Amino acid sequence: MKISKKVWFDSIGVGLFTLVYSLIMTGFSLWMGAAAFIAVSYFFGAGFPKDKIWNISASFVAGIVWGVIAYQFLQIPAISGLWASSIMFGLMTFLALFLQGTIMKFTMVPAWLITWGTFMLIVSNIKIASWPLFIFELLASMLMGIFVIGYASDFFNKIMFHFFPEEKKEKQANGLPDDAHHSA
Repeated sequence: MKISKKVWFDSIGVGLFTLVYSLIMTGFSLWMGAAAFIAVSYFFGAGFPKDKIWNISASFVAGIVWGVIAYQFLQIPAISGLWASSIMFGLMTFLALFLQGTIMKFTMVPAWLITWGTFMLIVSNIKIASWPLFIFELLASMLMGIFVIGYASDFFNKIMFHFFPEEKKEKQANGLPDDAHHSA
């Protein structure tokens, strides 16, 4: 089985910059590494839309705001029960989609909902000591996932293809057709 250069370069780049990201996170005692992987996974899954980075970033902020609102509602005993919280989550999801489809067209619902879900997962499992620090770390982790893992691995990929171009491109540069065979 022949493994393409793209697979090699993507694998090496993402692996290398995941290592770099992990060192940064550990060095600064940041603990939300999983949020970065969630964010960069969304970004890669969406097709690496570099032209939408600010839309995605705004959607991450919207997801965090949605998380804060939902968390505050859940602190009210009348809303924290099964039916009331289910209705609240349904209404908030409806509102997120409605807002995105009307006055907040610059946002992207999947990024918004992924961030909201990540927020809720974290706050439902640990006690938050400092809310401003938590919010900053969550947003920073998600953005670092995209920039440190995503963009840096993409840059690495471009460098590698510059130094090790595809064979097809090499043949075209030499003026040979793609299916030309060299004879001795």
